[in-house]
Amino acid sequence: MRKYLGIITSPQICVYIPLLFTCTPVQADTLEQALAAAYANNPSIQGSRDLASASDEVVVQARAAYGPSLSVSARHAFTAARIRGTTLPSESEGFGTSAELSLSQPLFTSGRLAAGLDAAMAARMVEREKLRAGSQQLILDVVNAYVSLQRDIELHGVAVEIHELLRQQRDVTAARYRLRDSTEPDVDQTVNRLELAAGRVILARSTVEASAARYRNLVGAYPAALAPLPALPDPSTLETLYVEAETHNPTLAAARFTEARSRALVGAARADMRPQVSAFASAARSPLTPYQNTLREESVVAGVSLSMPLYSGGQLSSALREAIDRNLADQQFAEQARRDMRETLATDWSLLRASAEAMPRYDAAVDAAERAVAGVKKQETSGIRTLRDVLDVTNDLLAARTGAVQTRAEMYLRRVAVLRDAGLLSIEMFAAVQPYDPDSRRAGIAYLAGLPLRPAIEPADRLFLYDHVEQAPVQREDSPGYGWSDEAGDRSPD
Repeated sequence: MRKYLGIITSPQICVYIPLLFTCTPVQADTLEQALAAAYANNPSIQGSRDLASASDEVVVQARAAYGPSLSVSARHAFTAARIRGTTLPSESEGFGTSAELSLSQPLFTSGRLAAGLDAAMAARMVEREKLRAGSQQLILDVVNAYVSLQRDIELHGVAVEIHELLRQQRDVTAARYRLRDSTEPDVDQTVNRLELAAGRVILARSTVEASAARYRNLVGAYPAALAPLPALPDPSTLETLYVEAETHNPTLAAARFTEARSRALVGAARADMRPQVSAFASAARSPLTPYQNTLREESVVAGVSLSMPLYSGGQLSSALREAIDRNLADQQFAEQARRDMRETLATDWSLLRASAEAMPRYDAAVDAAERAVAGVKKQETSGIRTLRDVLDVTNDLLAARTGAVQTRAEMYLRRVAVLRDAGLLSIEMFAAVQPYDPDSRRAGIAYLAGLPLRPAIEPADRLFLYDHVEQAPVQREDSPGYGWSDEAGDRSPD
């Protein structure tokens, strides 16, 4: 009678709803297969990888800004003109061709290009951390879908078994009623409990179908069967997890890189107010008149230009203040992301502890409820107990089994959630899959961006980069834990 206690106790639990599932060998039936399929093919994570690759190109573009820009233009046009109102009117027409080749090279930007490169690199790291957060969330979502489907199938089985117990009790009561050994209210009471149990079976079935739909959304197919869950390592202490999360939590890292990007943009705003030096050269060929190509002018121009804004009506100073305010805001948002991380980690840790401590209590409750059902049935037959007592202990058995199944599933999910919160969750924990490498999609010629002068210009330009921003008045939260648990003592009552 203990077959519904665990998340999984048999070698396999087949999904037995024929309207939804068919047992085909190509569908994932282990957690490892489900995670591998989702990790390789889930559209959301694939889109995040594309965004990470796109951010790599932004860095390439920022580096390329150090290099020369070469352009060519050509024009071939027919021109017809008439001169009227003079003593001798004239008329000219013909084809003219002109061409120009232009070259420009930044030499000094007061740190503007260096700031742009720093901002691009920070933005790339933001996308990579978002990708890492999305990958960890996908793993947690797939585990949640897998465990939830197992749990709901098992709860459906519990509901079916309780319905069968009540159906047997209804049959016994009806037979005794025919023998004048029970009353009509006794029959009505058993029918009432039986119909309630039938409703629970229907609702449990719909819950299984909803969980299966969630699984299909994440993995891409319904499962053929659900295999036992793999074991997970025991979590560290909450204090250790806090330390790990400070370094590894991707959402917190993304917030910090966002602050670094806005700080770099402060340097870019300052550089826009300072001198810019560039070299230029051009070669041009054009006809002396637009009506012919016989007589033409050929010219070559080369030089250095210096530009610096002297007055912009307050536009540039306003842009600088805006950039500073945005960085101050990002400093606050980084601390808020840290607080959110600590809250989520503390919540999942507390729920994990609670489910781990409650699990033996539910096991004991199921044992006691099973013995109570058997004993009260015998006592009811002997006249010591009433029918109501039998129905009550049957409901107690339902509540105990339901609580045991839900708590066991919750305990597994919270273990995975704690790893996610600390930033330690990876696909390698569950499947023999190589984690995605964002560097694998870099363009083969990206290292050429900005050549040949970038190695010489960038260090000099960076010397004049000034991206300093005053530290925002951030109130850092470092509370070790809530003292209520210490004052209340052991949370587990005797």
